[in-house]
Amino acid sequence: MTRYQRRKLINAINMTASMVVTLIGLAFLTWILTILVIKGGQHINWSVFTEITPGPGSSGGLANAIIGSLLLTVFGILIGTPVGVMAGTYLSEFGRHNRFSAMVRFINDVLLSAPSIVIGVFVYVVLVEPVGHFSGWAGAVALSDHRDSGGGSHYRDHADPSTGPDA
Repeated sequence: MTRYQRRKLINAINMTASMVVTLIGLAFLTWILTILVIKGGQHINWSVFTEITPGPGSSGGLANAIIGSLLLTVFGILIGTPVGVMAGTYLSEFGRHNRFSAMVRFINDVLLSAPSIVIGVFVYVVLVEPVGHFSGWAGAVALSDHRDSGGGSHYRDHADPSTGPDA
């Protein structure tokens, strides 16, 4: 058996194994989705989308959760996108080799590598705990903070290859 034939055989074995594992995973996902539709589909009605979430043991809906998710997303994008674009533009166009740019890049890299749960706990301690109740603004700040870290890095890395992490 030549080296090429051996590589083709190993490739065929690995492709077959990956297809089998993929099919097993898809079978489980299909099973879960089927059970979800069969058992949960009968409970979907207009009140699920129009009533607020009640206390335990009461009937109600998810209107506040849906609206809260929409507000969180919209305000997170409205806060995070402009700041991220401006930071990325500044870093790529004006902030080549000064201390402030190095500090912004460092903070951006720290935020980019921080897990979302750590950012969420930080925002909880800073914004939710002092107010005494949950707030859509706190979620928007957490989301915008996470968008800033990704946005700034994206614009910096693609704007000027000489300022990348290996430069």
